[in-house]
Amino acid sequence: MSEEIDVQKVAKLARLKLTEEEERVVGQKFKDVLGYIATLEEVEITGELAGKDESEQVLYRPDKNVVSPVKPEDFSPHMENGFFKVPKVIE
Repeated sequence: MSEEIDVQKVAKLARLKLTEEEERVVGQKFKDVLGYIATLEEVEITGELAGKDESEQVLYRPDKNVVSPVKPEDFSPHMENGFFKVPKVIE
């Protein structure tokens, strides 16, 4: 990977305040992750999966309508008429 990661920009976007040492450590971790991803890109896929497009694979189970044994009142003892009863916060 030849791309450099601007650790300061990423930290700013994540609203993190990093020391110089933390920036160095995080930058190295970014490089390690991107290096691992580059390694995955080099893997050669053979056999019956070689010609398949991953976006066309359907790995979902069919949806089923199941009646839940849990009633809304079971979630909390603070329910009243299907709503959560909370203290008044606006006067």
